[in-house]
Amino acid sequence: MKRDTRQDILNTAQTLFREKGYNAVSVGEIATALGISKGNLTYYFKRKEAIVEALLESANPTFPQDPPQTLAQLDACLRDMEQARENNAFYFRSHTQLGQLSEKIRAKQREVYRRHSQLLCQGLANLAAQGLFRREAFPGEYVRVVDTVFLTAVYWLPFCEIKGEVSSFRTQAWSALHPLLTEAGRQAVAPIVPSLWAGGTPADP
Repeated sequence: MKRDTRQDILNTAQTLFREKGYNAVSVGEIATALGISKGNLTYYFKRKEAIVEALLESANPTFPQDPPQTLAQLDACLRDMEQARENNAFYFRSHTQLGQLSEKIRAKQREVYRRHSQLLCQGLANLAAQGLFRREAFPGEYVRVVDTVFLTAVYWLPFCEIKGEVSSFRTQAWSALHPLLTEAGRQAVAPIVPSLWAGGTPADP
């Protein structure tokens, strides 16, 4: 069977990036791990960031394609975001740098933000219509809260390293959403994210 060198490069690079981080891995190291010359590798990918571009292009989207209609579906979106960061820690640790190195990566980052932001904002509106979230206190409040969740997702791993403590992004995201919950919403979300109430019962709004 003919070897798919391009795919082998992507697989090996992704493994090395996960193990060591993007900045700690060189093109030469990827080539050595594959048993090919550096020149052979650069025939397929001229720059290291081009490998990340290809990895992002080939990634299968797992984030829900429809706005959440229930608190459990909203929680599933947050779980997906958490899992994506764990599976691709190297990418999020170098998120800003990679966006500066490659316009393709920057465009992908914008696309992911716009799609996720729209879905989550519509999800909050759906849940507000059910009485589980309160209506916006000012125009654009949902966007600001979703921005907080998204920023947390992107930079959570390096922040945990600075903090010196590994904690749950999902719980942190729900903490940002918590002020929007109505009394009914707080009661409904308690069994979904029990860690929110680890210190006691939910406070009255």
